[in-house]
Amino acid sequence: MAEIDTRSLRDVLGCYATGVAVIATRTAALQHVGVTVNSFSSLSLDPPLVLFSLVKTAGVLTHFQQAAHFSVNILSHKQETLSNMFARPSTASWSSVDYVDGEDGCALLAGCLAQLECRRQEEIDGGDHRIFMGAVVRYHLFAPAHPLLFYRGRYGTYARNEWDIAPPPSSTLSDFTVSDPTAPGWG
Repeated sequence: MAEIDTRSLRDVLGCYATGVAVIATRTAALQHVGVTVNSFSSLSLDPPLVLFSLVKTAGVLTHFQQAAHFSVNILSHKQETLSNMFARPSTASWSSVDYVDGEDGCALLAGCLAQLECRRQEEIDGGDHRIFMGAVVRYHLFAPAHPLLFYRGRYGTYARNEWDIAPPPSSTLSDFTVSDPTAPGWG
């Protein structure tokens, strides 16, 4: 098998558009820590689980490894500056961030599309990353707005304007618009 060129692989993987989130926790000294990720994903509805990954060389990795809780702040298209700030957590100034403490002390950032408050459940190896799984204990959904997306190394957003048009009932996408949490969906 030929050796894989990591730069080319990054270009290929960049074709998969992702949302952008700031994951936050508290240090042992109760200081806020946050990091921008596009590796956030839902994992399970029953039980409610999510995951994200951090590169092993991240300066904030130890804080997430030692924390019992974390929050997920799903960013809107108006929060590109916030995303950039937490993309380099060592330069992030919490004094310039509008947030409140969640019930477990993790920052919930203002202006987000949605937020999840999670109990850290498991951490596993993922090559050059660590994968963190969390049990969702609380969540907050706000009014629909355009999401901040990341695609091929650049920010973007969702182009569709008709928020209230649902897929036809016969479509597999309609599984995601029903209120029944036991309804089938992808994967």
